Amino acid sequence: MYTPESKYQRRADAYGKKLDIYAGRSNSIGNYKLLVFFAGAALAVILYIMRQYIVMAAVLAIFAAGFVYLSIIHNRIIKNRNYSQAMLQINNMCLKRAKGLWTSFSDTGEEFVDPGHNYTHDLDLFGKGSLFQMINMTTTYSGRQKLAGMFLQPLDKTEDIAMRQEAVAELAEKLTFRHRMYSNVLMSNKDIILTDAEVQGKKHTKSLIDIIDKLDAVFAWAKDTNSRYSASGFKLLITALPVITLLLTVLAVLKLVPFYLPIAGFVIQFLMLGYKVNYRNKSFELVEKYSNTLKVYRSVLKQFEAESFESRHLMNLREQLKGVSHEPAWKQIERLSKLWELIANRYNFLYTVINTVTLWDFHCLVALEKWKMTSGRYVEKWFDIIGEVEALSSLAVMRHDNPDFIMPRVSEELKGGIVAEQLGHPLLTKGRKCNDINIDRGQPILLITGSNMSGKSTFLRTVGLSLILSYMGLPVCAKAFSCPVMKVYACMRTSDNLGQSVSSFYAELLRVKLIVEAVDREERVFFLLDEIFKGTNSADRHTGARMLISQLDRKGAWGMVSTHDLELADMERESGRRIRNYHFKEYYRDNSIHFDYQLREGVSDTRNAIFLMKMAGVKVEEE
Repeated sequence: MYTPESKYQRRADAYGKKLDIYAGRSNSIGNYKLLVFFAGAALAVILYIMRQYIVMAAVLAIFAAGFVYLSIIHNRIIKNRNYSQAMLQINNMCLKRAKGLWTSFSDTGEEFVDPGHNYTHDLDLFGKGSLFQMINMTTTYSGRQKLAGMFLQPLDKTEDIAMRQEAVAELAEKLTFRHRMYSNVLMSNKDIILTDAEVQGKKHTKSLIDIIDKLDAVFAWAKDTNSRYSASGFKLLITALPVITLLLTVLAVLKLVPFYLPIAGFVIQFLMLGYKVNYRNKSFELVEKYSNTLKVYRSVLKQFEAESFESRHLMNLREQLKGVSHEPAWKQIERLSKLWELIANRYNFLYTVINTVTLWDFHCLVALEKWKMTSGRYVEKWFDIIGEVEALSSLAVMRHDNPDFIMPRVSEELKGGIVAEQLGHPLLTKGRKCNDINIDRGQPILLITGSNMSGKSTFLRTVGLSLILSYMGLPVCAKAFSCPVMKVYACMRTSDNLGQSVSSFYAELLRVKLIVEAVDREERVFFLLDEIFKGTNSADRHTGARMLISQLDRKGAWGMVSTHDLELADMERESGRRIRNYHFKEYYRDNSIHFDYQLREGVSDTRNAIFLMKMAGVKVEEE
C-alpha cells in the first residue's frame, strides 16, 4: 500500500545508492587526476633532461588537457554527489516526520510564541512539539518569517483561502520541486544538520536556523544608489587615467619620457583609491558576507521561475518576479553574483597592485551602481516572493504527508456553522481519537465537563487548531469539516510572571479581557476557555464564569468552555439550550483507569481525582 512513509523510504534508498556511486566515482576520478599530474610531471622532467623540448611541450599540453578534462568531469560528479547527499538527508528527515519523530527537528519557532497573541500561546503552533516544528521546510529568513506570519495572521476572506488551498494542493504534488528548493542551502553548506538528534557526537555542525541570514542590510544597499559613480565623467576618468599611466610607463621604458611621469600617475591613482574608501569597503564587506546566501537565493529563484504552475496564486507570484525589464529575476541576481565574484579575494598584495594600476575598485563600484539602478529596487520584492513560495511549500508538507486529511469548506456566512465529522488533533499521530462536533447559531457555546485527563483540553485545542488550519488554506484531520470565517481567541495556558509581578489569575483576566474587547468590537469571535478562573476560590470562579459565558452568549460569540464546575451545567436549561452540555468520561478495569476520549452529550457523572492521587503514590486517608 502506498503511503508517504513508503515513498520517502524508496527515495531515501535511491539517493543513498546514488550517493555511494558518485562518491566512488569521485574518489576514482580524484586518483586519476593525481596519476595524470604526476605522470605528466615525471615525463616532462625526463624529456627535459633528454633535451627533447618540443616533445616535452607537447606532452605537457596533452597531460594538461587531460587534467582539465578530468577536473570538469570531477566537478560534475562532486555536484551530483552533493545533490544526492542533500536529497538523502531531506528524505530521511521527511521519513522521520512520517513516522511521527519530527519533535527532534532543530527549528521549533519558539521565538514566535507571543503570550499577548490571541491564540499562539495556547494551540501548539510554535515551540517544542508544535505545528511549526512539524511542517517547517524553509531555508531563508524571509521564508521562515512568512511561514510564521501565516500562523499568526490567518486569511479572513474565502477567495484568498481558496487560492491558498489551490497553491498548497499543487505544491503537495510537486515533491521533487520542493525538495530541490530545500536542497540548495544544504549543498552550499555540507555541515548543516536538520535534527537535534544528529548533533550528538558530531563536531563543527550547525542547524539550519544558525545560518539563516536576515537581509535588511542587502535590501538597504540595493536601494541606496549613488549617482556619482554612474556619472559619465567619472567613468571616463577611471578608464582614461590608467590607460594614460600605462602608456607613459611604456614610453618611459623606451626612454621617450622621464620616469617621474608614470610614477606620478600611479601616485595619483593610489591617492584616488582613498576617496570614499569607507563607502567602498562597506559595499565590498557586504559582498563578502552575503555572497553564499545570494547564490542560494539565485538557485531558488531559477528553480521557481523554470517551474510550470496552474494555481492562480503561484502563477501570480511568478509573474511578479518579471518586473519592468522582463528579464528573469534569477538572471539579474546571477549578474550581481558575478560582479561580487570580481570583488572577492581583494585582501592580498597582488590585488593591491592590480587595484592601483587599474583602479579596479572604482570599476567594480560603477558596475554595481549600474546594477542597482536597473535591478536594486526589486531585490526585496524578489526575496519576499521566495519567502512566500518557501512558506507555501512548507504548508504543502501537511497536505502531502496526510492524504487522509480533507480540505475544509470555509464560508463567509455563519449560517452553516462549524460542522465536523471524526475530527482529530493533527499533531497526535499515534493514538489519535476523533469526535464529531456541531456548533451553530442555535447552540453557539459548548460547555464540556469531565474528570482529569479525560481529554477536555485536547479537544478544545483540536477544534481551535482545526479552525486556524482552515483559515491558512490547509487540510484538517477529519472526514468532513466546514466552518465560517471567525477570529479565534484562546485562554488555556496562563502562568505567573514574576518579572512583571503578574499572578496566573491576573494573567487569565488579561486574556479574558482580549476576548471581551474583541466581542465589543463586533468581531466574529470563536473563544476557547479552559478551566476558566481556576486561579481563584470556587465561589468566585463559579460566579465569574457564569457571568462571562452569559455575556459572551448575549453578544453573539461562539465558543467552547471546559470546566470541572458542574454547577455551570445549569446554564443549558437557563439559556434555552443555546449553551449545550457535553462531557468526556473514564472507566475502570482491573483496578486501573482508562479513557476512551469520546465526546458525549450531557454532564459528566464521574470523578477520578482521588484515584489518580493514589496512582501517583500520594497517600490519602479516607474518612
